[in-house]
Amino acid sequence: MATFNNLPITPRFNRPSTTGRTLLEFHYIKGGAYVTPYAINSVYIFKDTNDGSADNWLDLSSASLSYGLVDPANNQRAEAFFMGLGSGDTVEAENQYAPSSNGIYLRDVGKFGIALEEGLTWDFPDTGASATRTFTNATVGKYWDIWTVLDLEDSHPVTYIHSFELFEDTIISLTEPLMVTTRQKLVQKYINKNSKTDLHITATHTVNNTNITPELKNIFNSTILDNAEIRIIHLKDDTTSGPAYTEILAWTSVGVAVNSDDTVIYNWDTQFMDIGMYELQVKSSFLNQTILSDKFNLVVR
Repeated sequence: MATFNNLPITPRFNRPSTTGRTLLEFHYIKGGAYVTPYAINSVYIFKDTNDGSADNWLDLSSASLSYGLVDPANNQRAEAFFMGLGSGDTVEAENQYAPSSNGIYLRDVGKFGIALEEGLTWDFPDTGASATRTFTNATVGKYWDIWTVLDLEDSHPVTYIHSFELFEDTIISLTEPLMVTTRQKLVQKYINKNSKTDLHITATHTVNNTNITPELKNIFNSTILDNAEIRIIHLKDDTTSGPAYTEILAWTSVGVAVNSDDTVIYNWDTQFMDIGMYELQVKSSFLNQTILSDKFNLVVR
């Protein structure tokens, strides 16, 4: 489970519950780099009622001023609504999320997040009418989060549409202890000095219980690792004297991300690193286990 301002929250790809907090992230990449656009005008949450197409929520009249955007006639049908703070300043301070707030948060350059949760309140911009998100059985199912982005001050707003699913119950009931084996692997083996590289540590999980059905085993194809941390040390060259290693990065979760495949990602800048052999290890948690990966060797050359 991820955290948002030190509060637990479930990412969209980790079977979020209708009654819990759901983190909906939006990454903005332009010209091959993360950039922060001029404004995130709004985010709408709509139910998928059109068999996997969000067209029914958009204004598709080519003569309309809101062509390609959310149809104003659908405003009051939104499951939730998030609005920016104003042109050029539409994001809250980084990670300053508070429960039941409906802000759009800048988590890093070009990386935004909103928190969908029970009791969320908002005001619609066209009527000023207030609404509150409440749980019912009808909230189970697939949804759209539609982000309206203003890239430059004088550009036309553009919508970006993503999907997620909410589940009624994410509790698993078993009659025996769960046995899961996790294996991790570092993708990179060599990195050129002065490069800034996303290190990828992949993970595979095997459920070893023979009495668990395939349906339950398939749940572990989603992200299950929590609280990922990373540590990097520089191993001593055999031709030099001194300590056997130097700790370059102490155990930290800062800058460590986990994607929907349970791949741990850490962006490592080697500009000030010495050429030589490094050792990397990842730590995470699952149920009552603390999982330490193998110690992976990595060469900066």
